[in-house]
Amino acid sequence: MPPPLQAPDYKYVTEECLREWKGQSAAAFRIPDPVPMPRFLYELCWATVLGDLSPHKCRAALDSVVFAEEAWQEDSGSVLADIVAHLGQDITISGEYRNRLVKMTKSFVESSLIAPRLLQERCEEEFLWEVEQSKSKGQDLKAKE
Repeated sequence: MPPPLQAPDYKYVTEECLREWKGQSAAAFRIPDPVPMPRFLYELCWATVLGDLSPHKCRAALDSVVFAEEAWQEDSGSVLADIVAHLGQDITISGEYRNRLVKMTKSFVESSLIAPRLLQERCEEEFLWEVEQSKSKGQDLKAKE
């Protein structure tokens, strides 16, 4: 088992929120006050990488918040791509944590939360290969090593 990761202090992705998003009534749950989009998305990604929330429950989490920023629809994919790129470069995220990061990223692409183009612009080639978004072939990557 990989060593425990140092998660951020959660301000918006609380235990109560996680319980609600995992539960049957996730669609009815709402966070009462607007939250800052970058911080909320960062916490949400960490909760998913740590295994506190399934990648497929992230949509319920996003549907439960109102972001303080006006143009969040256009910006959220970009912010998520930045967060994923940052986490993808973190060498302390390994083993099961890395598997969750890969699953989360694939889920974000499949559900159109992140455009593949944004990942390709911001992520390292090795990580893109892991999440099956690389334009180069695995052989090319092996040849570089």
